[in-house]
Amino acid sequence: MRRSLAAAVPLCLLGAWGPAAAASSDAGPSAVVDVSCPVGTQSSTYQPGLTYTSRPTSFTASGTLAPCVSLSHPQIVGASFTAEGAGTASCTAADFSDVSVYEWNTGQTSTVEGSLTVNLKPNGQTVLLRVGEVTEGLFEGATVVQTKILPALSLLDCASAEGLRYDSGLLSLTIAL
Repeated sequence: MRRSLAAAVPLCLLGAWGPAAAASSDAGPSAVVDVSCPVGTQSSTYQPGLTYTSRPTSFTASGTLAPCVSLSHPQIVGASFTAEGAGTASCTAADFSDVSVYEWNTGQTSTVEGSLTVNLKPNGQTVLLRVGEVTEGLFEGATVVQTKILPALSLLDCASAEGLRYDSGLLSLTIAL
C-alpha cells in the first residue's frame, strides 16, 4: 500500500464533508480526496459466525454508495461493490485482508486490495475501517478508505455456538489520489 493507515484516516474524515484537498506527511502535498461517497450501505456474511472468541473467519459483503462526488470524474454519482476476505475475527475485534470491486455508475470498475479492521466501541457500536489501494481499473494507485458503522451487535448471536453470521450498516468512502 502506498500510504499508511495514519495517513489514510484523516482523508476518511475529510471525505465525510465532500472532496477536499488533503495533505499528509506520508502522502506528500499532492494527496487530494478525489472521490467522496458520504452515504452508503453494506451487508456482510461471516463464515463461521462471529463469537466472543477470535478464530479464522472469511467474509463476503456487498453494498451501494450514493451520492458520490468526484473532482476528476464528475459523471460519477454512485457505485455498487462486492468484497471478500479472510482473517481472524470475533464479535469484538477483527483483522482481515480483503479484495473489493467497485462498479461505478459509469460502468468503470476499481479493484481494491487492502485490510479491514473491526473495533467494538464503548457505546456498543462497531466500527469497521477498510483501507486499501486501487490495484486495477479507474483510480489505479489511489488510496481508498471506507468506514462502516454498525448498530449494537446481537449479544445473543455472539454468545451462540453458530455466532453472528450477518450484519449490515451505513458506510462512507473516500478515494485519495
